Amino acid sequence: MKNLIITFNILVSISLNAQIIFKGEAVPVNPLNSPNGQNYLILNSFDDSFVFTQEHTKANVLYNRANFETEGKHIEYFILNDDLLQKEMVSAIGFETKTSLLYSLVEFEKGLYQGSFRKINLVSGEDMRVDIPFFRNKAPIQSGCLSNNRQFMIISAESNDSYGVEDLYISKRKPDGSWSSMKNLGTAINSDYQEITPFLAADNRTLFFASNRPGGFGSFDIYYSGRLGESWRSWSAPQRLGSEINTSGSESSFSFRDGEDLAYFIRSKDSDGYGDIFKIKIQEDINADTAIIDWAEPIFEEITKDKVVLKVVDAHDLKPLPALLITTNDTLSSTNGIFTINSLNNEDVEIKSHQYLSKVINLDSSLIVGEKLIKLASIAKGETIRLESVLFHRATANLVSGSEKELDLIVEVLNDNPKVRILLKGHTDNTGDPEINIKLSEERVNAVKDYILSKGISTHRVSGRGYGGTQPIASNKSEETRKLNRRVEFEVIEN
Repeated sequence: MKNLIITFNILVSISLNAQIIFKGEAVPVNPLNSPNGQNYLILNSFDDSFVFTQEHTKANVLYNRANFETEGKHIEYFILNDDLLQKEMVSAIGFETKTSLLYSLVEFEKGLYQGSFRKINLVSGEDMRVDIPFFRNKAPIQSGCLSNNRQFMIISAESNDSYGVEDLYISKRKPDGSWSSMKNLGTAINSDYQEITPFLAADNRTLFFASNRPGGFGSFDIYYSGRLGESWRSWSAPQRLGSEINTSGSESSFSFRDGEDLAYFIRSKDSDGYGDIFKIKIQEDINADTAIIDWAEPIFEEITKDKVVLKVVDAHDLKPLPALLITTNDTLSSTNGIFTINSLNNEDVEIKSHQYLSKVINLDSSLIVGEKLIKLASIAKGETIRLESVLFHRATANLVSGSEKELDLIVEVLNDNPKVRILLKGHTDNTGDPEINIKLSEERVNAVKDYILSKGISTHRVSGRGYGGTQPIASNKSEETRKLNRRVEFEVIEN
């Protein structure tokens, strides 16, 4: 097997040469693996200990402590119990000191996922909340890491300004020890898909993360990117690690200690359960960041200090689009697709561009200060557009109230473009009886079609088909990715 060499040569304000060579094959760390499944592995940079989440383990305590022998060392490790007191999930973020662990919780309350951060002393058991201003995570999973110098936190979450599902964000430690609000790392890193389990190398410039974006070997693959200059929004194009790490299964939580010759990660392929801990020999040459942090300097570029800025872009290439912003009383136009919002009045507004499917957003307090991308999908022939807000009651073809808003936008685009014909497609995941899944997907397509036709659209312009679970766009091995397969979409078959 050929060694994989990763090299960044970034010629900006500094020169960075980061190199990792993989030696041999990855092997499971069998003493740690169980049929329950292991996930969210974090290494302790203070010593040889580490922590990971053991899934599907209900317990009345947050963690258990254990030891094992490996590589001639006696190593202590901590197991976080995933179903702690019936919480949705728990995952480690990083060690602030040798015995102080920062971790995250996601709970399901009142129909919503609620994410939070906490810190526990692994000796005394003292547990306290850690505040990140304006933090919000809408997803059932949440992960992250601390930088080697404990001054930066990279967070994976689905928030109000996420480009896809879970995106990667950065939060900075303030001089008083508290944390800043988190900022999106931008479209060079984040995609329409999930970016999870980040690991920031000791140089504070080399970022590893897992993503299920298209083009991977399996469900989740490990990618890496280098920060360009001093901006936390400017990154080299993410590159996928090779077959030494990535397989047709799922890989996540890749990390290693500065100066050591072992890397660890989680893999689901050929495991005894949902995910196992693996290790691989490496030779790394990533210089630790020894720069003095200037707290007066911002770590993130704001477009504006006190305004919300909407930027309308093509969903595929993120190029700006000329657009209209339609309010109850006015219609605003912009040749570059940028609209500055001066007041948040809880009003629904429509964002529209020629030959694109419109979007409706609400101008409320959930919009954060700074840039928010409004990604519009092209209605060019051959394009397939997922209807993210068209939802059904469980196991039925009954539309959830509110789905009509997006269906009305389809009616509008058909009225504005009389030559357009569409094929509605219904999909499920692969759980349950395949024949029942196909029947349910067909019924849901017919429900959407009936609604569109009820608005006066000609029957010859709208056709439909149910595919059940035969056309997944993500792995069906976990609920996080399986939910992506339950969808209604339409393909533009004529324009």
